[in-house]
Amino acid sequence: MRNFAFSISLGALISLAQPALAAHLTYDCQSRMTRAVTIPPAAEGDADPWQCKTPVTKTPPSIHWLRNSLEYCRIAVNIYDEALAAATRIARTHKPHQWIVMMDADETVLDNSLFERERRICGGEFQDAQWRSWVRANLAADVPGAAGFTEGVHRLGGLVAIVTNRSVEDDPLTRATLKKAGIRFDYEIGMTGDHSDKTDRWRGAVVALTSRRYGQPTPAMWLGDQMTDLGIVKHGRIVGAMSQQYRDDIGPDDFLLPNPMYSGTGGWTDNPDR
Repeated sequence: MRNFAFSISLGALISLAQPALAAHLTYDCQSRMTRAVTIPPAAEGDADPWQCKTPVTKTPPSIHWLRNSLEYCRIAVNIYDEALAAATRIARTHKPHQWIVMMDADETVLDNSLFERERRICGGEFQDAQWRSWVRANLAADVPGAAGFTEGVHRLGGLVAIVTNRSVEDDPLTRATLKKAGIRFDYEIGMTGDHSDKTDRWRGAVVALTSRRYGQPTPAMWLGDQMTDLGIVKHGRIVGAMSQQYRDDIGPDDFLLPNPMYSGTGGWTDNPDR
């Protein structure tokens, strides 16, 4: 009986030392699908507003599907559910604050489909000025499951780095939008000029988080909506980004969100750097 009691006590201690299994993410897809959207008036003095003044066509099916279908919502939540399960596994082999989840922003954690809808129903292609107008408006919503996932990562002891191809000049606006959308993050950085490759900025995120007395955290997971949001790591070093041609390194800790609006080789025509 003593040995049995000891084994129970030892098992309890071991279980306490391990991160708890992550609960399944909850998200109200029905509310998202039936939400009422009110387009605010253009900001005073905005010469190139993101809002469509005079629609000339209907919302494209791809954008309608992303904004209004149960399928898209459930796919996104399910992907984040799988990612959170992977994060739970990672937490069991890493000390707290010693592992980083590298994430893209737009269409990975931030939903810009309202902006995409407005410019498409006006028959227009992507314009930098209209995009800046949208960023200033601070209206991007959360991608289904993203907020719950980032909260879960922090509960497990992980760090979240957001590396985006929004302009670095808009970092304060991007951070405000992330916080408004409920996305928890420890680091965020945008793009300088037209240098869309994220390799150096991923490395910079590791250096920045290391300097914040987090020890020596290492990238452990990647999430994005296109191949170039996923990093290639060799012998613990980030060596580059994946691509449509170089994708053999996709592993169980790499996750891609669906984005039928502008990403991928088939639909990418007007804004390849976001």
